[in-house]
Amino acid sequence: MSCDIIIPVWNQLDFTKKCIDSVFRNTNYAFRLIIVDNASDRPARDYLEQLERDKKGTVLLLRNDKNLGFVKAVNQGMKQSKASYVCLLNNDTEVTDGWLEEIVKVAEKKNDIGVVNANSNTLGCKTRLGQSIDSLAKDLKSYSGQYTELAWATGFCMLIKRRVIDEIGIFDEIYGMGNFEDADFSKRAQKVGYSCVCAIASYVYHRERRSFSMFKKFNLDFDRNREIFYSKWGRQERILYVLTKKDPGCMEKLSREAVGSARNGNIVWIFLKGQDKQNIERHSNLYIYSLPMRFFDIISLWRILKRKKKFARIHADEGSYARKLNNFKFFHKAEVIYAGQ
Repeated sequence: MSCDIIIPVWNQLDFTKKCIDSVFRNTNYAFRLIIVDNASDRPARDYLEQLERDKKGTVLLLRNDKNLGFVKAVNQGMKQSKASYVCLLNNDTEVTDGWLEEIVKVAEKKNDIGVVNANSNTLGCKTRLGQSIDSLAKDLKSYSGQYTELAWATGFCMLIKRRVIDEIGIFDEIYGMGNFEDADFSKRAQKVGYSCVCAIASYVYHRERRSFSMFKKFNLDFDRNREIFYSKWGRQERILYVLTKKDPGCMEKLSREAVGSARNGNIVWIFLKGQDKQNIERHSNLYIYSLPMRFFDIISLWRILKRKKKFARIHADEGSYARKLNNFKFFHKAEVIYAGQ
């Protein structure tokens, strides 16, 4: 099996060189580069044309006469690909040793894993002060084969199984120059039974939004695309589950419900009353906190009340706690749902 790595390029010559150099230096899996040049100026254009000559058979260069944007460029690349895997890679990224091999390893763990992100600063995995990205990548090797489920994947480094593309198609070009097309693709894949995950031991550094920062209309396009996405898939909500273990059956039911809500794209918190959080399934949109039993009510209520971004709903598995929450509803504004009702 092999992978076609699709890299859209619009100028940014220094970043593009660093990206491509890192791919050739650190990739230990059979691959071909499909580079889509979105009408770059002469310096970047000359570099890419020379690269195709030097790497004949390994690099396919497609050139557009005008900048068609990220979405159409990716689609051009996907239409040219016949490999078992397609990996979308931004030209403002740098990959680390074994990155692609590890992503593929995770993709092959289960048949229903359809889309895989590399781990990254974009997903919250950042270097410590003075630490290099190669050093961080080396530290992550001990997590080889492990993954975290995602609400949706992000297009900076996004591996897709060929059969997913065959089944659901390519990116929806309604998203124009880009933003939310990757989330939309992920939701379409999930709708037919595939999951999106992050390969913890594969690390790719991303200089975030360097490409989009050159577009003056970025904020307007972002807001427009977000509304398109929400109209299709629903708005993202912040939801809290307060689990005291007073009723084990109810707690188990709410735990499953919380994970399901995170899978639907919501941001979900769980407050546990002095319990081990390891028993709850891991998901990128799920934040689990084990609070001390003795001061649980005070600490949890304080955390709810001090939040600037309020919860839309709070689920509680204990009636007395739900009543306390309702007494403070003027401050936290959330709908309180008692599971025992």
